[in-house]
Amino acid sequence: MLNLFNANNTNQPQLREFDPLTVQRIKEGAYLVKMISETQVAARKCDFYAGNTVDPEIKNAFENEAKLLKQSARLLQQYYESITLE
Repeated sequence: MLNLFNANNTNQPQLREFDPLTVQRIKEGAYLVKMISETQVAARKCDFYAGNTVDPEIKNAFENEAKLLKQSARLLQQYYESITLE
């Protein structure tokens, strides 16, 4: 049975194992993409809640939080772009 699998795999391309730095960057990139999307969703929710509230104090709090979240998402996006360019 082993000979059958060896014969079958002789024409298959061999996969190369990534070095630890590349593996770390791949994982970090995937985590950053998830963080960016979650931050953008939270910012949109804050904008939505700010538009639905009547109290100006609460509206300002949601708008300020949305602004901070958008800035954070922008910074995370810039960092992601910087690590993918290398």
